Amino acid sequence: MRTILSTMALSLGLALAGPSAAHAQAEVIRLNIDEISCREILTMGGEERDFALIFLHGFVSGQNGEILFDGPALTEATDTILDRCISTPDASALSVFTSVRG
Repeated sequence: MRTILSTMALSLGLALAGPSAAHAQAEVIRLNIDEISCREILTMGGEERDFALIFLHGFVSGQNGEILFDGPALTEATDTILDRCISTPDASALSVFTSVRG
């Protein structure tokens, strides 16, 4: 899960650097988080999956009004989320995130 934390840090840095820097570093990824399933998350490639996980964490954090980035807690939550997604691949990824993160 260090990769996810590293990717989160890189994503934040790219976001702060501006859209041109972010676009130069990563392919544009489009997701409708209301429709994406756990199966889709699990079958994504490495960077694409990392960005989807980061986005979903950010979305749920925003919904929860959280402003603290707690890397160890997010890593633990990600492990739990991926385990649940493996167990229920047809579940909505957002519903799994919401149930794990509160």
